[in-house]
Parts: sequence; structure tokens; C-alpha cells
Amino acid sequence: MAPELLKNEEYDWSVDYFTLGVTLYEMIEAKGPFRCRGEKVENKEVTRRILHDPVKYSEKFSAACRAACEGLMAKDPAGRLGFRDNQCAQLKAQPLFQMVNWGRLEAGLVEPPFVPDPKTVYAKDIGEVGAFSTVKGVVLDEQDKAFYEDFSSGNIPIPWQEEMVETGVFGELNVWGAKGTVPRDLDPNAPANSVSSKSGTLRGGGRGAYAPSGRGLEPRRPGLSPGP
Repeated sequence: MAPELLKNEEYDWSVDYFTLGVTLYEMIEAKGPFRCRGEKVENKEVTRRILHDPVKYSEKFSAACRAACEGLMAKDPAGRLGFRDNQCAQLKAQPLFQMVNWGRLEAGLVEPPFVPDPKTVYAKDIGEVGAFSTVKGVVLDEQDKAFYEDFSSGNIPIPWQEEMVETGVFGELNVWGAKGTVPRDLDPNAPANSVSSKSGTLRGGGRGAYAPSGRGLEPRRPGLSPGP
């Protein structure tokens, strides 16, 4: 959890970028940034470390990886990498992401380096799962049925999904050329200094050089958290 959450202070989307930094650290180091591997420590001590102790980095971290983690896990949200001035340009400009073509990534045109086998089950065998409790005699009335019709069983609540659609953050993904051709800002072979079809901003060319117009998530409203 971000320091401002632990101190019960007001917070915004910046806490999510702190979590992103923790996740990035764990992917590189194979352990969390605030405890040693296999260490058993009370929550009170973990909280103290998050609030006061600097994060240690091993030789596994390149200079670019360390800079990104340090920026994302800054204890002061005012100096933390993330969503600034209605865009994420500062974070996207980090050396760690210099080879990322953000336009193609948002449009789903970048081939992932690894695709999980859809036939593989990443879970315990059903025989290893404890018995589920059985509840009998429950009858749903019309009011209950109406409630569960709009019940979200996924990670993202339906109100949050609707709010995200209304903000128009996905609008640029639906802009294509004539007869469905790929627009210049998504074409990896487009010449240098191509122009964004929406913003008209001059962009540097070449693979990985494209930067979208900077639209991002709106600040979070209480009660509409998209996840932990």
C-alpha cells in the first residue's frame, strides 16, 4: 500500500502508480521491496518500512529499471511518476520504455512476447480444493433478481466501466484510415515526424518513438475503485 494510504490521508490515482512500482520491483527481484524472501514480519513493521526505509536494489536492476522503480515508489506522491497534467508523458518517457510504441500498444497491434496456453489450467486440481459450504433454503425475490442482473463478477465494477467509456479515453483507438487502413500514428513503417490524427501534435518517427496525445484516467472518485 502507498504511504498516503497507510497514513489515512486523502489519495488519488497516484497510489496505483506506487503499486505499479512495487509490481515492477517484484518482477525483477522475485521478492517484495519491503521484506526479505521468506521473512516473517508483522504488518506494523512492514508499514514502518514503507513509510521510512529506502528501498534496496541489487545488481539485477539496470539503471533504467532502478530509475523507473524509484520514480514510481517515491514516498511523496507529489514527486511520484504517474499521471500529470492529464497525461502520462513523464512516465512513458522513462528510458525503460523507450522501445515501446504506445500507440500500437493501446490499439492491440503489438505482439506479446509470451502468450499463455489457453488449454493450460493454472490452478490446483479440484481434489486439492477444500469442500465448499452448501446453503439451502434461500429463495430470491424479484428485488434480489433485479440486483444480481447488474452484478459484476469481474475485477472491474460496472459503474467504473461505464464511467471510463463516458470519459472517451478509448476514442483514439477507433480512428482508422479510409477503408479500414491503419492510420499513420499506428503504422510502424510510417516516415518520421508523422502527425497524430486527433491532436495534430508533431511526433517523432520510428518504432517506439510514437507518443499518444496523453489522454489518461480521470482522478478516482470515492466508491468507484477499479481494484485493490
